[in-house]
Amino acid sequence: MQNWKSVWEARKMDPSPKSTLAALMKADGLDTEFAAMPEEPWRQFVADCAEKLGITSGSSVFEVGCGAGAFLHDLALAGCHVAGTDLSSAQIDHIRQAIPQGTWTVQEAIHLDPDKPCDYVIAMGVFMYFPSNDYAFEVLRRMLQKATKGIAVLDIPNAAKQTEALRFRQGALGDEEYRVRYNGLSHLYFDKQWMENSLASLGLRRWAIEDQHISGYGNAAYRFNVFGWKDDYDACASVR
Repeated sequence: MQNWKSVWEARKMDPSPKSTLAALMKADGLDTEFAAMPEEPWRQFVADCAEKLGITSGSSVFEVGCGAGAFLHDLALAGCHVAGTDLSSAQIDHIRQAIPQGTWTVQEAIHLDPDKPCDYVIAMGVFMYFPSNDYAFEVLRRMLQKATKGIAVLDIPNAAKQTEALRFRQGALGDEEYRVRYNGLSHLYFDKQWMENSLASLGLRRWAIEDQHISGYGNAAYRFNVFGWKDDYDACASVR
């Protein structure tokens, strides 16, 4: 995680993009050979996720690993009460400038405070940077404790497609450039069944797991999303 932290600390806000959202997307890493996309498919993805979970104007939304704020940008404009935490102080500085009405803290994901509830807790494109499945399980546990209505874990690298994902990423850059650029940096891949088992053991009874679909986003073919709703939640479930 510390290696990745140095990457995100080095990310700066580019003043040249035509919109605030474009600048936030770039700061959040949505500008690489396998992640770059136009604003509209991204806006549609955020809107689709919000509709699926039940997020509406006035909902409180907390993002674990909020980065510079690309995911929360449109939700804030729509009247949601937004907040989040990120390991990178530089990214938190960016989001404070872009969405000053939110509440932002520099914090490791595993220290998420579940005693300050909100309607929905989101983690977009951050589970891949965790050091282990046990770490991810603890973050899931805290997300479920914090949320009063639902959670979403988005852009999760699919273990069943790990070989194809690495082939795609190396092909986009060339083997040597990929090796140099990502030396010491790796992603954690997850089994869908592991995610289902984890949610069930944490007391969640209603969830959906879907393959990722974002037009123009190269990584999407190798990732999946998880949505969970707490209307049928067993808070007394025994944790594995």
